[in-house]
Amino acid sequence: MLNDKINVINVGTDVFANAVKEQGIPAEQLNWKPGKKAVLSERAKEILEKAMYSDFKEKIDEANAKVKNIMDNTDPYWIGVKPAKECVPGVEDGMIIHSGPDIAWDRMCATQQQGGINGVMYEGYAKDEDEARRMLENGTIKFVSANDYHLVGPGSGITTPSMAVNIVEDKNTGFKGFCPPFEGPNRGGLAGWGILNDSIKKHLDTVRDIIAPAMTKVLEANGGIAMRKIFTRGVEMGDELHSRQDATGIIATNEFMKMLVDADITEDEKRKCIDLLYGTVRFFHPLGMASAMSLLESIRNVEYSTVVTAMVGNGVDYAIKVSGLNTNWYSAPSPKLTGEYVSSDVNDDDVLPWIGDSCILEATGLGGFAAAAAPAVMRSLDKTLSDGIEQTLEMSEITVGENANYLIPALNYRGTPTGIDIRKVLDTGIEPVIHGGMISKTGKRLGAGIARVPLKCFEKALLAFGDKYGL
Repeated sequence: MLNDKINVINVGTDVFANAVKEQGIPAEQLNWKPGKKAVLSERAKEILEKAMYSDFKEKIDEANAKVKNIMDNTDPYWIGVKPAKECVPGVEDGMIIHSGPDIAWDRMCATQQQGGINGVMYEGYAKDEDEARRMLENGTIKFVSANDYHLVGPGSGITTPSMAVNIVEDKNTGFKGFCPPFEGPNRGGLAGWGILNDSIKKHLDTVRDIIAPAMTKVLEANGGIAMRKIFTRGVEMGDELHSRQDATGIIATNEFMKMLVDADITEDEKRKCIDLLYGTVRFFHPLGMASAMSLLESIRNVEYSTVVTAMVGNGVDYAIKVSGLNTNWYSAPSPKLTGEYVSSDVNDDDVLPWIGDSCILEATGLGGFAAAAAPAVMRSLDKTLSDGIEQTLEMSEITVGENANYLIPALNYRGTPTGIDIRKVLDTGIEPVIHGGMISKTGKRLGAGIARVPLKCFEKALLAFGDKYGL
């Protein structure tokens, strides 16, 4: 037997495969990791067994197929830009909105607290920062989660009632998603990093009073701009839509510029619209987030479904929502991002744990789930295209299926993995990958990063699922 030609498949550390290869023997390294079922409580194991393998599985699979069908047929349109209190249901004077799940004031990270204070000051609710802080501490001003109001809050997610927000509507379902535009030369500004100064205030006022009405008039006159076809082309051109929107941004800008040429607005309004489009790095990102929100709103509250409908963080807690569990949060400590720092004087302790709602894109099959489509993003993370392919294939193990709208050339035009199933996450032990920007605890941009959603979120959701459905 030892005289026969052999081929080796190695599982585990690659040192053994490398040693065999050095002897001229063909060897394949199998990238396999044992599942993490063992880390679950006995109750969670019991529920998972029934949800995966009992007769009840059929009900869950049918519900998830319904959810997947909705996701495949979503048709988001960018239809306007208006002050939040004029278009977002439930938003009114006397409230400030933040990213991530609900959190008490005394547990908030400093970045979000300062953002809330600056939001109060921007609205003119307080005469100084001390008064603003007291109003937030004692509840005079409500400080609420963006996700509970159909909003997406990038970074600290500070949105105030008078701030302008992009409006995206799913034409198939009528559900809408909202997200404030990025703030031109101010980059993160108030919405992203909770910063307020005279320049930022002037910019926000200009967007609200001049640019937003002009853009809305242009969009309404042309029936809006279809987002899905832009996403489709962008994924084929190297965007994963979370950390990179280079192609999608150009396509969307071209669409708007065609409309702008003959628009019934003043030349000054046209110029200001152009300045915002071309002066805002990643202008398309908020449109992508609002589109994702309109989709996820449409799959909430599907009885028996185990598909994730929200994934967000606030720098302290990270939480998910699940379709069959109404709008309840299931949280764990917010994970740290890792990646390449833009400065050599930064260390891991400087990085704020995940903050922001942008990872709802991953819940729709984009971002970290479309890594194989975006070699430039993988390079910015000090990884390779092969790593991106492996990452996307790994995510396919925890999703309901593939999205035929988002086809990846490097995977022979397979669709992106879509519809995170909490059962599969816990059965495989594979934590969803999320892409994003790393920021410091003082609000400085540190570079592109990557993180994993904690398994504890999914275990808590599974326990609630078992209780609700009698498993």
